[in-house]
Amino acid sequence: MTTEDYHDKASKVAEELQQYLNNADKYKWEVAKETKDFKISCVKSEYFSGHLYKGEAEYNVPPKTVFEYVEPLPEGPRMKWDKNMKKIEVLKWLDKDLRINRACTSSACMGLISPRDFVDLIVTKETDTYLSTNAISCECEEFPEVKKFVRGWNYPCGVVVLKYSHNPNKCKLVSLIQPDIKGMVPKNLTDAAIPGSMAEFFTNLGNSLKEDGKVIS
Repeated sequence: MTTEDYHDKASKVAEELQQYLNNADKYKWEVAKETKDFKISCVKSEYFSGHLYKGEAEYNVPPKTVFEYVEPLPEGPRMKWDKNMKKIEVLKWLDKDLRINRACTSSACMGLISPRDFVDLIVTKETDTYLSTNAISCECEEFPEVKKFVRGWNYPCGVVVLKYSHNPNKCKLVSLIQPDIKGMVPKNLTDAAIPGSMAEFFTNLGNSLKEDGKVIS
């Protein structure tokens, strides 16, 4: 694929994520887990037998700061606070806003789900209303599977940080994921593990933002 082909593919993913967010007629979200700090919902995925998950939380933190904390970059803050992430690496920069990433996750459910890795095409975008990463897994012959990880597959996914025009020091974070974790994992175990993992994601992010003095009261 050429860089232009990768751009086209990534742009379609970005458009699809906006559909997930804004097309309420098509996507009938069901709440899977909710607290005063976050809400996690799901619908059946259009791509495989699993689910598309949406996590939402608000933070009294400027949008660019939250985006810096959640963007999957090896030199960014995410490796410090995201306990489910073992490693993040950029395999190839295709353009200033377009790259191929590899993310390695920890085992889950007390070791019943072994570590996974994902090789994703990612494009970052910023508009007047949001910042986002928009990702989809891709086949890369030059980056073959590694023995100690099961290679998973991410269907269109990403994070969107929504800006509030009335308050530049507050934002809403939306995480959209639909991972096929592959391997011989019972579906009910996967269905239980993913909302729990997303809950941990939002909780750890909030704690990290507080500890680092990023919350504006």
